[in-house]
Amino acid sequence: MSEQVVGAATGVAGGVCGCAPQPESACVPHLSAPADRLAALRAAVAAEAEPLITITHLLRLCRDEHPVLWARVNDPPCRARVAGLVAEVAAALPTPGTAAVLDAQARQTLAAALEPREDTPPVLIARALAELIDTHYGHTFAASFGRRSPYQPRVGDPVPLDGMDLRRVTALPPTAPPWRLANRLDETRRVRLAGEWATQFRMVFDYCLADALAGVVDDDTVIATCHPNASLDELDRPRDGRGRSFPIRPADPGRQRAEIHRLIGAAVAAGASIVVLPELCVTAPLASELRDWVRRPDGPRLLVAGSYHHEDDHHGDDGDGAGPAGAGAGRRRNTAVAWIRGSDRPISHDKHSPADRPVGEDIQPEGWPELRIHVTADGWHLVLAICRDLLNPLAVHALTEAGVNLVLAPAMSETLVPFGGPVAQLVTANQALVVVANNPAQWPDPGRPTIDRKPARALFGHPGFGQQTRFVPSPTPGPGLARLQVHSGQLGWRPAPAPGAATPGRASVGRRPASPTTAPGWVARLADRTGHVSPAAAQPATITLRTAAVLVLLTDDPAGPRVLLTRRAPDLADYPGQLVFPGGATEPGDHGPVDTALRETHEEIGLDPDSVQIIGLLPAQALTESGFLVTPVLAWAAHPAFPDPVNLAEVDAIVDTPLLDRPATPPLEDGSYGRMTAAVLDLLEHTLTTP
Repeated sequence: MSEQVVGAATGVAGGVCGCAPQPESACVPHLSAPADRLAALRAAVAAEAEPLITITHLLRLCRDEHPVLWARVNDPPCRARVAGLVAEVAAALPTPGTAAVLDAQARQTLAAALEPREDTPPVLIARALAELIDTHYGHTFAASFGRRSPYQPRVGDPVPLDGMDLRRVTALPPTAPPWRLANRLDETRRVRLAGEWATQFRMVFDYCLADALAGVVDDDTVIATCHPNASLDELDRPRDGRGRSFPIRPADPGRQRAEIHRLIGAAVAAGASIVVLPELCVTAPLASELRDWVRRPDGPRLLVAGSYHHEDDHHGDDGDGAGPAGAGAGRRRNTAVAWIRGSDRPISHDKHSPADRPVGEDIQPEGWPELRIHVTADGWHLVLAICRDLLNPLAVHALTEAGVNLVLAPAMSETLVPFGGPVAQLVTANQALVVVANNPAQWPDPGRPTIDRKPARALFGHPGFGQQTRFVPSPTPGPGLARLQVHSGQLGWRPAPAPGAATPGRASVGRRPASPTTAPGWVARLADRTGHVSPAAAQPATITLRTAAVLVLLTDDPAGPRVLLTRRAPDLADYPGQLVFPGGATEPGDHGPVDTALRETHEEIGLDPDSVQIIGLLPAQALTESGFLVTPVLAWAAHPAFPDPVNLAEVDAIVDTPLLDRPATPPLEDGSYGRMTAAVLDLLEHTLTTP
């Protein structure tokens, strides 16, 4: 073993003391011979009672002797011998999850298992024992790291991988297993050794808010990004002789303050418990003032109050209490601040990658840039980043290696397209949720080419998105908010409420009768043949499949009835790119198929349920490939209203097509009919054309 392992035998694994990396001591000789390394490992294991330290010793041997490990790990005889040995060790250990330390008997058993054997390389045994300790004692690792908080690992030190199981918070199938497979030589399910990436940033694992942040994301969580500005003209951007800008801030602070409060209120009314503001949309006093939102019983649980430019005074103190003290007098900084309900301590982050175009940002990052990872009691690893911090490949690699799975990023960029790759990397590697709030909507240089046709107001990364990321554009450049429902992956955009208007509440899915309008004769014929139905009509009594409902919405024009279909997003797991009726699975609060169909249609395409009239039910159809029993709900509308946005995570387009004499194959750009959709359309056509 190296001198790091010798030092770890005293009970301190590398940087667990929280100190900055130190140069290796020249007076401690390297133990380069395999026999010496193994002897040092056995001595360390026999003396160490803390499971986290012991697993670190074992993983370091795996890293030191990785060529042997890779060469023999799949050798069947070796695997059989190791499995038998590990089974004997497991029988001598306490039941998994019951012991907090390695007692004397457990330590001696582990050390004995590492005795030299002619037929089995010790590194294979060390690897298997590391996984065994992870299984039996992994529940103690969070407390071990927490005792050392703020914990700064050095190369070869352990880092926590206690990630959230995404199946607890989302109904969408994740793009990778809910936890990492133990297929790396330097990691188990709950621990990974730090690599050279730990020298590129000051990596800090902070457990100080672990309890306050517990449950910050669950299956009811809605995350909203608020966007107060339409153009750069609404921001003050003083430039020096070099064309650099500092401080960038709102040109009209009073108007900005009112708009931000209005947007946060709208986000909370839309169900958001996490709210993220963009970069440089606030001043330091406004960032401090926004803390009041998390003190309200009906406010968000976590509020990222954007970021602001400020300059350290000669005492290294911001003077506003919203950010950390600076390292040097007069240093120009861009700081993001987040407020948490139940805590007086803010989360803060200093930007380490200044913008250079199209706005030249005159900030002065100093020294070793810091990446502070806030670990929650239930496995979220939360990080704040500011705009181009996420375009730094070294930073993204470090975040990936550190197991970061919740990233909230204020941004101010002319396009979010370059952020797609880094965000997708975090989503794929760590099953992370990533939120980028961008501002403003329009930039003053129309000659600069952009990749996206409409500027994206927000970017969301979600493990359930087939392409890992989704952009949220807005139809107009005005203020508004983007919204993500974590459980369903539903996305949407809402314009800001007008000044003086009542704050909109949660979207109503009421059941009031539609306003009276004379329906064409064919509507009455369909109603007679399908049977009039009350909105609370019950599902069939005995069902073995999961119930669902779709809305078959008909309108009229001089050529006859038309039907509304949706084209599903091309990256969905079920029926990608197909033309289908809007709808979905029954939820506990639904009172029959009508309720389900109207609720789901509102969620998917923003339809106002009060603008349609229910005229009947069609026979339920079994979709065995997806496990649903689907009831088509027949409705008619003279003028269907769509006050809320389309859910871009599910719906790629809305298609209005004639019901009678429709083409057997839709136009290529529209996609193909879903199987059930085609059957229902045929049934309706037959019903209307048969005397």
